[in-house]
Amino acid sequence: MTDLELERVVPLTGGHNFRDLGGYSTKDGRSVARGLVYRSGTMAELSDEDHAMLDAIGLKVICDFRSSQERDRRPSRLPAMASYEIWARDHQTSAGDVTIALQRPGATADTARAYILEAYRDLAYEQAPSYRELFLRIAQGPLPLVFHCAAGKDRTGIAAALLLDLLGVAREVIAQDYALTDRFFARGCELVAKDPFGAKLKGIDPAVWEPIMRADPSYLAAMFETVEQRHGSAQGFLREELGLGDDILEAIRARLLE
Repeated sequence: MTDLELERVVPLTGGHNFRDLGGYSTKDGRSVARGLVYRSGTMAELSDEDHAMLDAIGLKVICDFRSSQERDRRPSRLPAMASYEIWARDHQTSAGDVTIALQRPGATADTARAYILEAYRDLAYEQAPSYRELFLRIAQGPLPLVFHCAAGKDRTGIAAALLLDLLGVAREVIAQDYALTDRFFARGCELVAKDPFGAKLKGIDPAVWEPIMRADPSYLAAMFETVEQRHGSAQGFLREELGLGDDILEAIRARLLE
C-alpha cells in the first residue's frame, strides 16, 4: 500500500478492512474530515487490543449491515460493557446463491462476474432501509461511527460510495477507495473459509469464483449506472429511495466536510 492508503487503515489484529473514510479531497476544493466515519469488514474476531483501539478513536456507533442469519452465525466480538451503540436491522438477504450457478458444467469466471454485476444493480435497493438509517445517523447522531458487513466490500462498499459521492468526491477517487479492499483479498478469503458460504466454494475452481471476492470498480460503476438511470443521479436515489430530504443531505455535508 502507499503511505496515503496506509494512513486510512486502522491496524486491528482481529479486524478486517477497517479504515477511515476521511482525507479525500472534493471537487469543490474541500476535504472529508478524518476520524468521523469508518468502514469495515467483519468484527467477529476482534481482540482485546482491538477493543482498546476502538476506544482510542472514540467510536460511538456501529452499524451492522449483515442479515440476522449472518449475525447469528458470526456475532461481532465486542466488550460486554461496550460504551458504543450497536445498530442492526432484522432481515434476511434476498440474494440468490451464486455457488449454484458456479457449480454447473461450463461455469467460468465470466459467470461469476455477470452474477455480481447484476447483484450490484439490485444491492442498493435491497439495503435501502439500512442505508437510510446510516445516513440519518451520520446527519444527526453521535460520531465517530463505523458501518460494516462481512467482507466490507459489497454492502459496505456501496454505502461508502454513495456517501463519498454526496460529499463531492470524484468518481475515480471513489473507485480507488472501493478497490482498496483488494489489498485485503487474502484475509477476506481466509474469513470466508470459516463461513458456510466458504464451504460451498471448496469444490469450485478458485479461478471461477475469484471475481466474487474482488473489488472490481466496474461493479460499483454498475450500481451508479442503475441508480442514475432510475433516479437521474445518485443523490436522486438518496432522496427518492431512501427518503432523505435536502436538510439531511446538507447536514451530512456540514458535519463531514472541512
